[in-house]
Amino acid sequence: MSAASGRSPADHVPHGDVASVISGRLWRMPVGTIVVASGLAADAAFKLMIDLSNVPEWDRGIRHVRRIDGEPGSPGVRYEVTLTGFDGQPTTAVYELTAVDKSRSFSIVGTHPDFRADDTVTFESTNDGCLVTYTAGLTMLAEPAPVEDGLLAETFAKLVAIVEDGLRLFLNP
Repeated sequence: MSAASGRSPADHVPHGDVASVISGRLWRMPVGTIVVASGLAADAAFKLMIDLSNVPEWDRGIRHVRRIDGEPGSPGVRYEVTLTGFDGQPTTAVYELTAVDKSRSFSIVGTHPDFRADDTVTFESTNDGCLVTYTAGLTMLAEPAPVEDGLLAETFAKLVAIVEDGLRLFLNP
């Protein structure tokens, strides 16, 4: 909190963003939420999505996924993910499955020198299949940031739209 204003740095973050304080510095973190209706049962959709080797099938920004270690579907499993960087070139991040609530939700954290991704996916049964809610957050870590603040929200919104389109097709075979 600022002693002068009585407000925390997070009070100044635009709507749709949250703030992370890392090493005493405020970092903007855009957050996007996607809700996809699927004809699949919740447990079937969960099994498809928790297998991170399937991500290139629904996210065209992901070029390749390789399991590094750990048991697939279990907390602690880590994947090397080759993705398209902000400069359009391939770059590598490590994603770790951090939490699993069988057939209901899972969370993953991706780390890269330029960013940290915090994603949670939940599955809710419906009469026609399920609703999948994907919440993605991105914290920029690099100084200077690989994309200017003014372009970050716009770029992130485009990435979320690509993922939404891919998930609709992937979850409705």
